Amino acid sequence: MLHKPRRPANDSNKTREDSAAPRVFGPMVAAGAAVFLRARDLPKLALWPHELADESLKGRRLVLAKLRRALRAERRRGLAGHWSYDLNRHVGLLSAYRGEQAGLAKTVRGTQPNCTRRAKGLDGG
Repeated sequence: MLHKPRRPANDSNKTREDSAAPRVFGPMVAAGAAVFLRARDLPKLALWPHELADESLKGRRLVLAKLRRALRAERRRGLAGHWSYDLNRHVGLLSAYRGEQAGLAKTVRGTQPNCTRRAKGLDGG
């Protein structure tokens, strides 16, 4: 039985840190996230219209979960070299994910009460 020789770990396999993708596509994803609109950018994500309209904490988490699954599937296709992988779809999903995360952060900030520290001397210590 013939065995393929194993390549050393430091061979031409680039790690994620060595990749140029974040440097090249990072600004593109950030720009897409800044102008993200749910109604325009997410209709192809298999969401019902009432799910797209729900901007509550629960609704945003649902959309983020679906985006996370779609990103994972797209990443798998890309790593496998599948013919249906689309870099534009991948960048669009990542932009939508980052935009939705920003919207979730705003929602969470708006729902939490303002907690302030007491001034020194007022707490008895």
